[in-house]
Amino acid sequence: MSMIEGRRYFLLPLVMLGVIAGHAIPGDAQEVTQVAFPSATTPPSKFKIRQAKAKGIELKPEPGFPIQGRLRTPDGSGPFPALVLLHDCQGIQEFQDNWAETFVLAGFATLQVDSFTPRSVSGTCEDVLGEGVSGLGGERVMDAFGALLYLKQHPKIDPERISAVGWSRSSTTGSALRDGSRQFFQQGFKAVVSFYPNCKSVASATFADPILILNAGNNDWTQSELCSSLGEADPNVEILELPTAFQGFDDPKWGAKTVMSEYQNTLKSPTFGVTFGFDESARQQAETAVLKFLNDKM
Repeated sequence: MSMIEGRRYFLLPLVMLGVIAGHAIPGDAQEVTQVAFPSATTPPSKFKIRQAKAKGIELKPEPGFPIQGRLRTPDGSGPFPALVLLHDCQGIQEFQDNWAETFVLAGFATLQVDSFTPRSVSGTCEDVLGEGVSGLGGERVMDAFGALLYLKQHPKIDPERISAVGWSRSSTTGSALRDGSRQFFQQGFKAVVSFYPNCKSVASATFADPILILNAGNNDWTQSELCSSLGEADPNVEILELPTAFQGFDDPKWGAKTVMSEYQNTLKSPTFGVTFGFDESARQQAETAVLKFLNDKM
């Protein structure tokens, strides 16, 4: 594996945490609890605060959008280090459940954020540009921080040891950008792991928190060389290069190679078609690297 503040605003605490529903999701080997919590919100601008004061109005933070997630914890009372798991444009998938179980067995609590179901979204892979235009991409970044704030107040979680793990077109890289939404939070994630992300949107950015990128060299949905260059330019970025791996190399449902012709791909003309492929060797390399990175950083 190769090498491997901006302005701050006071964010009013989000204390309206979701109530644990207490029912297990069938089909999982570990007990899974459905939880509800609000997406994070940003504070009003200084200009809006001045306007409100001039009118004798006290501004209050906007309530966050109500979202949900799947919480797993290791056996015992804790406090445990925790991971916020962020899905891609497909929503939560079975292979991500498997990763959650792997992390729990390694001693981490996990919270899989479901950004789509509460918003009645089935998926965005066929219109990834539309997700950005609609603002959903930005909302998913705030969902990640909402999960962080929720876990910080959970009695079984160590509030100082919370990291994020995400896949492809999730909000993962955006959660660690120095000049992105991260600037509104006095403390971000302890570390961030991003599986085969789209690095074009962050190619010239800097990261506020340590991030490990699992870079699939055969990925035709992104420009993998841009991910590689991030590791050369930013000391907060570590790269695990997997030169023969496809997008989705850790998801067995793809088989050796599957082309999703309806998925939008701006790197092609016409702009559709994404190649996926499972690679057990790459998945094992990723598991070893991810667990080592998280244990080192947390």
